[in-house]
Amino acid sequence: MLILLMFVCHFSQAQSLKNWTIMHYAAGSNSSEVDLMNDVEEMKRGKVSDDYNFIMLIDRVEGHSEDDEALDENFTDTRLYEIKQDGYTRLEGKDEFPEIGIGKSYDANMGDVAELKKFIAYCKEHYPARHYMLILRSHGNGFGMCPDAEAGERDRIFPAEMSNVLTQDESVDILGLDVCSMAGLENLYQWRPRNTHFSADYVIASAPLSGAWAYDEIMGRMSSDCKDAECLDPDKADPLELSQLFYEEIFENQLWSSWGLFDNSKVQVVKSKIDEASRSLVSEEDEGVLEIIDQTLGYYHSMNENMELAQLTAPYVDAYRFWQLIAEEPAHSEQTRALAKEVCQLLDALVLKSYYGRGFLPAT
Repeated sequence: MLILLMFVCHFSQAQSLKNWTIMHYAAGSNSSEVDLMNDVEEMKRGKVSDDYNFIMLIDRVEGHSEDDEALDENFTDTRLYEIKQDGYTRLEGKDEFPEIGIGKSYDANMGDVAELKKFIAYCKEHYPARHYMLILRSHGNGFGMCPDAEAGERDRIFPAEMSNVLTQDESVDILGLDVCSMAGLENLYQWRPRNTHFSADYVIASAPLSGAWAYDEIMGRMSSDCKDAECLDPDKADPLELSQLFYEEIFENQLWSSWGLFDNSKVQVVKSKIDEASRSLVSEEDEGVLEIIDQTLGYYHSMNENMELAQLTAPYVDAYRFWQLIAEEPAHSEQTRALAKEVCQLLDALVLKSYYGRGFLPAT
């Protein structure tokens, strides 16, 4: 009888286990709060299926949005919600967040990666699934993201900090960076698949400035009942299929920006080859490299009429273009040019999908 009962319990859990839990870390304790509350309205409107979990940790701040309709009220603390097909539910923080709950007020420092660690643990414990997607929603500047304006010195989450604090237990199938400018090779390398630290198999990130995702369009396509050919059954979708859906809707709604979908299992070999090519390049002492660097700065927003703004919004080197120019420069040795060409080939394998922004920054 005991054996049968245990079997029934395990069978029941397996039956109720959803394929996906999406974890939305909404660091709105800064000027991104205005767009963030619009995101919430889009989520409520767009979620047409309860076949997947969508859990949000949201932090707000006084002085930006006065929205009192998207969620319970115009609050300025930190709260947990589940976005459902028919609305939303405010959640208790349980063991992971005992400070969070109805009748309680807790103001988390969302720039502290320890809060992110607790949030992932909360979702995996109380909303277990076969696959996990983590979305970080806030500001980003290439080397840090999710700044908390109430944390004294605008603390923020750094990619290497995630590696130091998060473990394999917090790893995810997809890391979605709904922030600006975090599509750097150095960042991807921090989250490479491995057995000892936090990792992500696929990463969605932007190179320059970017806008908030169109959550109504994204979530509107995630349904087992939808008859549209573009819909994706969340109960059957694998990580690549779901990450492609997100990317497709970003592309449709942000043509002015530049986004990429990365197979992060390939970043380790890219890094190794860049190391090898760099050692060969530096031995040549060619001053022409500085000219090539200059040609690959501000690669998209150099189209902006304001050059100062262009350099601020895209201050990074386009890795592919840099090594492509190295490979094409006859002044370099045959070995260096061959290695540079290999780097480009490996970068092509890393980048599953990408697009190059069109036009100027939007007025907003």
